[in-house]
Amino acid sequence: MTRPEGAHAPGEVPIRRVDFLLVLVAAVCWGTGGVLGSLLVRREHLGVLSVASMRMLTGGLLLLAGLGLVGRLHTVRLSRAALVRIVVTAFLTAVFEVSFFTAVVTVSVSTATLVTIGASPVLVALWTTVVRRHRPERTVVTALVIALFGLVLLLGVAAPAGTAAGLGVVLAVLAAGAFGAVTIINERQVPGLDAAILTGYSFLLGGCMVLPFALAFGWHLPHTAVNWGLVVVMGLVPTAGAYVAFLTGLRTVPATTAVLLSLLEPLTAAVLAAVVLGERLGPLGILGGALLGLAVVLVRPRD
Repeated sequence: MTRPEGAHAPGEVPIRRVDFLLVLVAAVCWGTGGVLGSLLVRREHLGVLSVASMRMLTGGLLLLAGLGLVGRLHTVRLSRAALVRIVVTAFLTAVFEVSFFTAVVTVSVSTATLVTIGASPVLVALWTTVVRRHRPERTVVTALVIALFGLVLLLGVAAPAGTAAGLGVVLAVLAAGAFGAVTIINERQVPGLDAAILTGYSFLLGGCMVLPFALAFGWHLPHTAVNWGLVVVMGLVPTAGAYVAFLTGLRTVPATTAVLLSLLEPLTAAVLAAVVLGERLGPLGILGGALLGLAVVLVRPRD
């Protein structure tokens, strides 16, 4: 079966260590978003969608400002294909943010995270198998099973019940599909559109798409310099920096492996929550974290 030009099948292009590490860095950076967002919600009494729109708009603006200062934006001529990629990525990112955070308030943070983060690699693996006719390698499948089991132990959630809970799970699966789609689409790079420029424009546009939903639930700017600092850090670390690293790593890291590595996000969040917010990480959580680490070791580059 033919594939889009520039896309790579699992195992077809050797995974470069630097790209593997970039995806790992992205997952760790994403894990800081939960703690930073929780601090901002507590201090400013903001809704989760307000925080999501702020991090996207801030990340996009700061990244584009930095690119402008170093002269990158003046030399870029965006083709039609590049513009389409930016719009599609922005839309999918906005869908992810709205779906995931609505699921969070409908069910719970742990349930929404488990379904979204857990379903993403499964959906991408199914896409790779059914559409591209490329089955994931046995090692990747084994690592995925181990990682999903570890994720359940780490989050330790009970099965939700009720109509509202069902809607929350559906929204979490939609968020998983949106994240998986971003990963699959951006395996194939557009000539002249690098990860930084794509991330900057996509998050600025995506933030504008999320903003109306945030305004509907109450939105305001931070009142103190410390809280503005939280917004800036959220825009730079778990947003701009994380996605630049992730999209760059997709040069050689297959989509299934990339979303599997993203399972380190909740592990990072759990460790930071224990250290910063005083939340307890019990024995099962520690075991789950160890299993997630084992999954990463299994899919590491061998060369």
